[in-house]
Amino acid sequence: MKKFISGLMVGVTLMTGIAYATGTQIEVSFRPLKYYVDGIEKAPPTDQAGFIYNGRTYVPLKFVSETLGKEVKWDGDTSSIHIGGKTVATETQINHLHNYEDGTYRGMFADRGDIQVSVEFKLENNIVTDISFRQLYHGGKDYRTEKEDEVMIGLRGQYEQLIHHLVGKDIRESLHHLYEPGNVVTEDVDAFTGATLRSGKVISAVRDALNRGVYKY
Repeated sequence: MKKFISGLMVGVTLMTGIAYATGTQIEVSFRPLKYYVDGIEKAPPTDQAGFIYNGRTYVPLKFVSETLGKEVKWDGDTSSIHIGGKTVATETQINHLHNYEDGTYRGMFADRGDIQVSVEFKLENNIVTDISFRQLYHGGKDYRTEKEDEVMIGLRGQYEQLIHHLVGKDIRESLHHLYEPGNVVTEDVDAFTGATLRSGKVISAVRDALNRGVYKY
């Protein structure tokens, strides 16, 4: 059975192992595919069908990864796919990482022209000694200046707890901790838990600051 697929297509080819995306319309061939893992047949969900295109077989990344015991997560804020856990650098590996200059750094995350998150922090020997939000804005509301909405005030506290997790730690090995905000933020606000925070925006702002370099010595 042949169908046309248009828009974004992400596939993993069994022949080369290369993933790619394209925005053009393509014609693909659907046929029943059987998946065997260590000789045991595994069936994917009905909405995760593989297909054949240009003589190559494409299989659903989520199904294959989870079948092999690897969790798959999509980070819409940074358009990133995370498979499995995140590697924690050892002390030996850290010694070979990039060294950042001592000083004050500023960075931001913007979406559709709006600066939603802006941070400022200080580094000494790659250790975060101080960090704060210069802007924390979303949906027309400024979390930093809110004085009446208890939910927003609570969320502001969660975000502050998130970034202060970095204080006293090596920025090169601790920034990835924020990808799991539920393990960092312990306070709940109404229906909001630490895991619901858009930590990807904060991470992007910090990385933007590091890429820009020292703002002030």
